Amino acid sequence: MINKIIIGYDGSDHAKAAVEFLKSLEEFTKAELYVVTVIDFAQLYSYGVDIPQSVYESIKKHNEDMLKDIVNHIKEAGGKAIGVILEGSPADAILDYAQKINADMIVVGSRGLSTFKGLLLGSVSAKLVRESKIPVLVVKKQQK
Repeated sequence: MINKIIIGYDGSDHAKAAVEFLKSLEEFTKAELYVVTVIDFAQLYSYGVDIPQSVYESIKKHNEDMLKDIVNHIKEAGGKAIGVILEGSPADAILDYAQKINADMIVVGSRGLSTFKGLLLGSVSAKLVRESKIPVLVVKKQQK
């Protein structure tokens, strides 16, 4: 039985499609859903960007608001969700968190926001599939 599901979320259309697809599964109303977004400041530092504290706080606030919105959306649809903000390399942070909470599955969109544009999850699905010890569901946004 699937009891704990991590949803990698960065606000992209593909991440939103992953949430919508998950809502169609039986596990949606039964499992604990951990909506995770990852802020990768280290990548910005590697470009020589110095991040002022005010920008750091602004990015964190943006992520908190984004997670609050999607968690409320999930709860309104009958799911049990909490939002989690992690820092670091997105795939590594998600894999570590999955192990920490003993997750049963990871759900992500097939592509995320670009690193510089999004500063959040980015496109990490391939690494998650390659390195995860638990099932990873990669959801592609349907073309209309």
